[in-house]
Amino acid sequence: MTTRPEPRHPGRLAGSKWSRCDGDDGLCHYVAIEVSRDEVVLQAVLDPRIVLRLPWRALRDRARWRPGWT
Repeated sequence: MTTRPEPRHPGRLAGSKWSRCDGDDGLCHYVAIEVSRDEVVLQAVLDPRIVLRLPWRALRDRARWRPGWT
């Protein structure tokens, strides 16, 4: 099993899939729907009304986020 590299450039995040490891709200699967130079907008797969805005570098924190859906 190979691990995916952490995001190094926001241009590659559009449409990418992410799993939240500390899903307090019970939702853990997200898709990057919008990416700017400083932040990424993630939308929950099961409830599209839930949208998270965070710095794209926050996705490097493996204690909170994992690439793909796990």
